[in-house]
Amino acid sequence: MREGLVPCAPHLPTLAITMRILELYRIASLRCPHLAINSFVKALCDLHGVPFRPYLRKQFSICFDIYLAVRLHVDQRIQVALKHDDPGWRLRHACPACTYKLTGEAELLFSVLSTMDGNNSLKRIQRRKPLPLDPGEGDGPVIGEPNERKDERTVGAGYYITREQVDLWSRELVLEWIKEHENDADIVSLILLIFTPFLF
Repeated sequence: MREGLVPCAPHLPTLAITMRILELYRIASLRCPHLAINSFVKALCDLHGVPFRPYLRKQFSICFDIYLAVRLHVDQRIQVALKHDDPGWRLRHACPACTYKLTGEAELLFSVLSTMDGNNSLKRIQRRKPLPLDPGEGDGPVIGEPNERKDERTVGAGYYITREQVDLWSRELVLEWIKEHENDADIVSLILLIFTPFLF
């Protein structure tokens, strides 16, 4: 690692990838998410004049995962040194133009409004295994099992909230909270104003 090489194994590695190549792949894949490791490794083999072997793809993937883990660890240490490791720091400093408040400025009901597409663009992509035609059910194809690979990696604190935090605002819990505070009309009106699109 001190020589700028990332090994593919912790003990007696047979292959190492330079950090510059791994950074090149990281930047290129951010610009073009369709750039597969397989294609990139084949291009590296062509540049070095060696035949492509399938195991090289796995070794490159291992090196890339190690490289990303090292980058994340270094970034976390930098954030601690700069005192930016508070989970809410990124949210508080996301946009100075939007979050800056003047002395004596009138208080708004909502200080910031934001929206998301709910990942609808990715929902349009069908990722299922193809199955052969079922002769008993006509000519239509049968939808297979999902073939998505689970990704257990995390992006680090400050970018996304956890699943447990999201579940605190589930439909059932919000409706239960409304029932508990049904005597306070102002609070219930505000909750219904915010959550009506999600509750009904």
